[in-house]
Amino acid sequence: MRLLTQKIGLLITVFLICACLPLSTPTQGTTPEPSSAQKYHSLETRVGLEEIDNALSAVASGDVQLLRSLVKFTAVKCTLVDGLGGPPKCRAGEAEGTSVDVLPFLGSEGSFLRKDEIENWQGIEASGLYAIYRISSDVKSEDYYPAGEIAVIFVAPENKPAVSLRFSEGGIVRVDHIFDTSPESLEAILQREAAELILAPVSR
Repeated sequence: MRLLTQKIGLLITVFLICACLPLSTPTQGTTPEPSSAQKYHSLETRVGLEEIDNALSAVASGDVQLLRSLVKFTAVKCTLVDGLGGPPKCRAGEAEGTSVDVLPFLGSEGSFLRKDEIENWQGIEASGLYAIYRISSDVKSEDYYPAGEIAVIFVAPENKPAVSLRFSEGGIVRVDHIFDTSPESLEAILQREAAELILAPVSR
């Protein structure tokens, strides 16, 4: 009986000591790992690169003005040649080869948003973050469609295209719309373009 009483007393003592210990708190600046049920990273994810994290904050909060402020326009020569593709078209009164500042867009077709039209851009709609990667030097780059140095792929709500923001020298230099958002298609983009994964897909 005496031995049993001593064991009970010891258990009570251990319990009281544990109850007095403070609970652990999450480390500041860390992002929780996605659960197995999640297909994509949260928009609250941060990677420690200022220009990328600023863009993530802008998209997560819906701050279109902040996103616009991150655009780095490309100076290219406009053309009077009709047809799809190629450099941006000259406006009425602009001579062939006039230098214009644009933000290129790629999707089913290419287009350009001029600097004086940036207020028309409503940003992007995203529900998650697929991946972030450094773009291989082997990726083809045109003067008017810069490949960029880092790409951030956002996934959108169902039935809407994914969006890739391409960064160079701290700014967004191109916006791509990705209509085939199947896992195979998104993985193929990484296989084709990624020199280094900054943030790998959840599914990897």
